[in-house]
Amino acid sequence: MGMWRDQERKQPILAPGKLITGESFNSVSELKHILATDHRLDFYRTLTDKLLTYAVGRGTEYYDVETLDQIVQRLQGDDGRFSALLMGVIESAPFQQMRTTATATFAN
Repeated sequence: MGMWRDQERKQPILAPGKLITGESFNSVSELKHILATDHRLDFYRTLTDKLLTYAVGRGTEYYDVETLDQIVQRLQGDDGRFSALLMGVIESAPFQQMRTTATATFAN
């Protein structure tokens, strides 16, 4: 349910791990530090991709790369503020030009 827990089914949850890029961590705070410093742009790109996917109701395609790059640059320039991400998605061409059943016109 999203609550913090130290065990699952009476077994301890072990926090240590290793990223596929080789960095090891022993706690959630160490993982957060690695992501916030060494992999900041990767984190921004993944978060942007996921939010844009949700917002437009489809997966991102090759033609969305420029949009993703622009939003990631905006995030980087604004110290990762969520408002920069949200406004970047809202102001993006894929979001502005998406068609829904409410906006589509049907030929009869």
